[in-house]
Amino acid sequence: MFKKEPHIKALSNLKNSERKKLLQSCKEQTGASDYNFSTSIVKQTNYKGQHSDGTVYTDQNNVPIWFKEKHGELLFPTVYSCWTAPNLLPIVLTHDFVIEERLFNGANLMLAGTLPPFDERCVPAKVCGIASRTDPKVILAIGVVQLNLPSYSSVIGQPGIAVKVMHYFTDGLCQAFKIDIEPAVLSSEPVEEEEEEEGKEKLTESPKRETFHTEISIEDVAQVLDELSVEDVDHFFTRALYYTFTHDTGLNIPINASNFISNHILPNLPPVDQSQVNMKKTSWKKTAKFLKHFEKVGFLQLKGKGDDLVIVGVNKNKDELKNFVPYKTSGQTASKKNSNKDSSPGMMYSEKLYKPINLGKDFIQCSDLPPKNLYTVTELKDSVNQYITAKKLVDSKNKKMVLLDDLLFDMFYRKKKTQETPRCVSRAQIMDPFIANNFTEFYQLFKDEDTPLFKNPIRGPLPRVKIVTEMKIGRKVVTRVSHFETFKLDPEDLAANLRKLCSGSTTIGETVTSPKVAEVQVQGAHGPLIIDYLNKQGIPTKWIDFESKLKNKKKKKA
Repeated sequence: MFKKEPHIKALSNLKNSERKKLLQSCKEQTGASDYNFSTSIVKQTNYKGQHSDGTVYTDQNNVPIWFKEKHGELLFPTVYSCWTAPNLLPIVLTHDFVIEERLFNGANLMLAGTLPPFDERCVPAKVCGIASRTDPKVILAIGVVQLNLPSYSSVIGQPGIAVKVMHYFTDGLCQAFKIDIEPAVLSSEPVEEEEEEEGKEKLTESPKRETFHTEISIEDVAQVLDELSVEDVDHFFTRALYYTFTHDTGLNIPINASNFISNHILPNLPPVDQSQVNMKKTSWKKTAKFLKHFEKVGFLQLKGKGDDLVIVGVNKNKDELKNFVPYKTSGQTASKKNSNKDSSPGMMYSEKLYKPINLGKDFIQCSDLPPKNLYTVTELKDSVNQYITAKKLVDSKNKKMVLLDDLLFDMFYRKKKTQETPRCVSRAQIMDPFIANNFTEFYQLFKDEDTPLFKNPIRGPLPRVKIVTEMKIGRKVVTRVSHFETFKLDPEDLAANLRKLCSGSTTIGETVTSPKVAEVQVQGAHGPLIIDYLNKQGIPTKWIDFESKLKNKKKKKA
């Protein structure tokens, strides 16, 4: 609903009678008779979104607490209201991956992505919260139940939308009000995985809140996440073993099983989320079974009993190892993570990420890249080189030239192609159109010690701070600063600091050009001084555009 930032009008305070009426409506809809607003002052405003219009209610600090569609009857609490009143709504649980990669990208919650058993209140047309199984009391999305969820004891393979998502943390509504509040830390225990022989526990009865426990098997995770099957995880670990035996120069035999896994297999996995790809998610479950399997098929020799195993020999003459094509490992990714850092201490640095679209998705499936949402340019470049090598596309007469197969040809030439369109191109020319035609650019900013500035990467190229010095009507010189909010600079704080720094009056407004963003104007020509101030805030000069529109004074002729 708020996938894009809605247009928000000016706020106005609700009358006391209207505030009481709104509170009563909230209580009746949720059934929470003891609920009360967390603020004595409630404001309201209208919003206009891409697909709907309505009303937003905020607290005295302009934090949205409830909203309502123009022609709808339901009132929806925001995630901020649910953090202060965790018992307000029935909660549907799901996995972290589903929330981060699906819901936070505007998708609805599918039935196969939920975790039964369900709260008895989760019936069609009921407003509910969505939370992660690892933190079941912190609601991260709000929606409307579409199915009679309590009737489902198992969701594996079940079709349909469980919850239509109306609002989620960090969506357009949060961005419109420029809210910078992280989820509250509640004393919640993660939902524990049950042993198979114990079965599933029933929903604990409680008049206010239910605690959920469920058995999560490997097949459940693979089906609900629609990303990795057990075979996929096995494949990753097998590839890590092959990589260790062929390209890991730090491997010394003999080595005990624990050190072999922690120092070689895990670092040599592809750069995937290791909460989803770990030994427990494989078909072997345990290190000992994993190693004994590869001893049985002739890759290594073991000594020891039970789980106390030592690798004493490796067979590097297996056909699988002879034809093995290396890939970028998670260890390499971690070691190169800081390659984009600014050389100056305390400066922010950025990382470009790319999301596959159209033929980009087909390429990911054909390559050795792990399935994930975003990739670095290094990962894509390495993958293209591996693809070219594996498909034997290098021109035998000129190693710098590549013969495009059908997939690369369509990815390289997005526009109309003819029979005269060349299939043999320079390797150096491949990457730019490959990325531009088949991937969407995102960026993430980092502060000191690799701390990301945003919870999720932002779509589009990194914006640049714009500083313009000009003369206005009346020969008044001013300096305007805009596009600074991306770097977590507050307009009021910036105006106050520039007022002191430049010893001039400041005003806060909006840019004239679209899209309209906050703009701080200070009296006088202070471009270099403001650039120095921004540098001290961690913004490097290379991210700042400065333009002076003042005309140089002409020297008078003697």
